[in-house]
Amino acid sequence: MTMRIALAHLGPISQLVPAMSVVEGIKKQKVDTHISWIVQEDYIHIHKYNKHIDRTITLEKFSREKGCYDLLVNLWPFFPERLKINSVVKHSIGFCFGDIEDQLYKGPLIGNSSLPNMSVLQLYFKLCGLTWKGEGYSVGYFPRTKTRKNRVGISVANANLRNYVLENLELENMKVWYIPYRKNIFRKMDEINRCKKVITDDLFTFHLTVSMRKYVYYLKTHPLTLAIETFGNGEIYTVPLNVFE
Repeated sequence: MTMRIALAHLGPISQLVPAMSVVEGIKKQKVDTHISWIVQEDYIHIHKYNKHIDRTITLEKFSREKGCYDLLVNLWPFFPERLKINSVVKHSIGFCFGDIEDQLYKGPLIGNSSLPNMSVLQLYFKLCGLTWKGEGYSVGYFPRTKTRKNRVGISVANANLRNYVLENLELENMKVWYIPYRKNIFRKMDEINRCKKVITDDLFTFHLTVSMRKYVYYLKTHPLTLAIETFGNGEIYTVPLNVFE
């Protein structure tokens, strides 16, 4: 019998990308499942290439429909407490449902406290009641651009930080290219794919780069509240404070 699961993540896109890893994990560990992914309306489109997600829906539409779910998992710390859901939900876990230590895991996701010995992927799996076994990202989109092997892409907004990169990182005589801003996630992935390596201080760009198995240099300008996983395909640099003086 098919297990119907609803996954809710009402957080920002920078957190949606790593959170999508749990979908493939669920499909592997619970084979016969139907997964509904509940997100903000602005982010519905980013899941259209993910073959593991059976449908994407907004919270408003989900709350109005009449159905039956075996499990509802809330992956983001904030969820409308007084929301009336017309569907029958047999079991709910995750934030706001009392099955986890909310304060322990809420802070690291929103940047208020630290849990450095657990990666963000491990945390999302734990929220689902699963054990992370090294699963990677699961965006599902394959870029339409070709990789230029002699190109390193830089996605850093601060001018001082860009200068620091050029002066301190060994770029192996690769051609430097500044990745243009793209609001659309798939166009952004197209731009990232034009490079062999990527340098960034932006976690969203970092997650997309790792999901595409590109080598990434992550510039850590603030303490990380959760460990980040490069899968052996990247390096993390702590940027000195005087760079911004």
